[in-house]
Amino acid sequence: MTSPRDMAVSAAQTPVCQWRIRCFRSGDEAAWLELLKAAPDFPYLIFSCSPSLDALRMIIEHPSMDAAHNLWFAEANHRLVGCAELWHDEGRPRSVFKVLVHPGWRRRGLGTELLRRVEQRARSLGGTRLDVMVEQGHSGGRAFLQARRLREVHRCWDMVLATDSDVTPPQWPRGYTIRHFVTGQDEMTSVELENASFRNEWEYAPVQAGEIEGFVRSPSFRPEGVVYAVSQGTVVGECWAWIDNSATAASCHGDIWCLCVHPEHRSRGLGRALLRCGVEWLQKQGVGCISLGVDGANDGAKRLYESVGFRAARTHLWYREEL
Repeated sequence: MTSPRDMAVSAAQTPVCQWRIRCFRSGDEAAWLELLKAAPDFPYLIFSCSPSLDALRMIIEHPSMDAAHNLWFAEANHRLVGCAELWHDEGRPRSVFKVLVHPGWRRRGLGTELLRRVEQRARSLGGTRLDVMVEQGHSGGRAFLQARRLREVHRCWDMVLATDSDVTPPQWPRGYTIRHFVTGQDEMTSVELENASFRNEWEYAPVQAGEIEGFVRSPSFRPEGVVYAVSQGTVVGECWAWIDNSATAASCHGDIWCLCVHPEHRSRGLGRALLRCGVEWLQKQGVGCISLGVDGANDGAKRLYESVGFRAARTHLWYREEL
């Protein structure tokens, strides 16, 4: 495997004209992951999870990702030195993108060219605004966006719970029972619950069945890591706990991918019990760190996570371009 230093040296010796941009091809996943790992200053979370081959495959299969047309790679000397993604749901005015350039290939116009491809494609799909998330501390990335007239519009956080945190066991409100995910039965259960729970969140795009099905098809999916809260036979809350089997550090890192409670069942302690249940399961699997994401407009959720022991590890800012 080529080291980041070797790639940087190669880049410094290679004229700019020798890179080319192309769309995704089957088999690019390993080289794509190598590129992401070569840019540690660019935290790249996928559905609140760390990048891995498994997570990249879920991106490619996601119903909002047309990889053949909306996923680009910059290639030089048979290596990937940059990438860009465009996420667009038909009929929605908003598109979301990501652009990453290898540290050894920055300030050569490559990021600008990748962004130009993204903008052009978004316009062709009927998008009227283009959003991207960047870490607050990534001054270079923020300067790149500001120079291209993107403006800050929102923020969110990554939160982390250390493995030695002493989390109180879940205490379930009276009248609720719990059960785990049943493959082939509960895909639409999660779709309907999440859409009902998150519909008022900032720029929320409804979950599609294909998204949940993609998670269930993943080799990392474990139905016992998904707990549902049930009231009178109806699922009214869920917590998805996730350990990525294909990640190098899978044995010491876990994610709370989704935590939600139906609006009619909130303020009863159900969210806290679900969160503690997910954390308890992950800790029993031996993970060393547990992470989750929270939107900047959801103060209640952030307070809940902090009360259980989570602390904000990174702040991310959303930037927007009006097309």
